[in-house]
Amino acid sequence: MPLPCQIELARRRPGHTCRHVRLTLDDGVEREYLLDLHICTGSECRTYEPRVHLAHILAQQGHRSVWIAEFTGLPPAAAVRIADAAAHP
Repeated sequence: MPLPCQIELARRRPGHTCRHVRLTLDDGVEREYLLDLHICTGSECRTYEPRVHLAHILAQQGHRSVWIAEFTGLPPAAAVRIADAAAHP
């Protein structure tokens, strides 16, 4: 579901780029998905998918990508990319 860019959730620092990862999910279309909804606003909005956000939180807590894929229903390759992004902020 796209995040409306008009909604301000937090103040962005000048020059700040929203953390995102490029993934292909169930529909087969590659998109840039937000990793953390709460630190991103403004004209650089990406696609928000609650499962991607949840997977990122779980990866930051140390859960393995295989378990994350099973728990969230995300494709295994997407879970690996999210876990890699969480490991290298």
